[in-house]
Amino acid sequence: MKFIKDLYVRLLFMFDYPYISKELLNEIKGPILLHISDTPVDIYGYIFRIIEILKPQYIVHTGDMADNIKLEIYKYKMDSYCKGVAKLIDGIEKNKFSKIYYVLGNHDDYETVSNLTNIGIILKDGILTIDGCTFSVSHYYKENLNDVDFNLYGHSFEPSHYKKGATVGLNGILNINIIDLSNKRVFQLDYPSGTDTSRGMKLKRIGL
Repeated sequence: MKFIKDLYVRLLFMFDYPYISKELLNEIKGPILLHISDTPVDIYGYIFRIIEILKPQYIVHTGDMADNIKLEIYKYKMDSYCKGVAKLIDGIEKNKFSKIYYVLGNHDDYETVSNLTNIGIILKDGILTIDGCTFSVSHYYKENLNDVDFNLYGHSFEPSHYKKGATVGLNGILNINIIDLSNKRVFQLDYPSGTDTSRGMKLKRIGL
């Protein structure tokens, strides 16, 4: 039976379809916050399927919304960036049950995101209080945060996820992070195969 389950999970992953176990779904009480970061265009469908399954009440994207384009370096790719971000925002914002925060990265354009979003809240960084939990949100890792429950960031593989005092740090490049706000439990999903290559990065992912 275990062999069949393992084979099923591998097949789903091969076809870039997220596997979310019944055990995980049963354990999450909610409300749910979903944290993603540095998303290349070709994984959008994977993200949309996770949102459809989990129906998170909150979504935080910590920047570089069309990460394969590297807009900061290649300014002439603005048209491709706009098309990519439009697709991402359209897919995420179809879910009327989610409150959405876009924390802009170095490869994002404020005017583009502002013009495309209908319900999203755009930030550079900041402190959020959501359902009794406090979050530092930024594209870049921030140090010396001792008074928040979670530190959400992206941009680089380092630092990895961590726990320091009462603060849990979650790197949105390494995993798709799922936070159960009722009890502050963290669950993590892998990005689909090839994500780091699409980002122009190669490194083994490390869990919390």
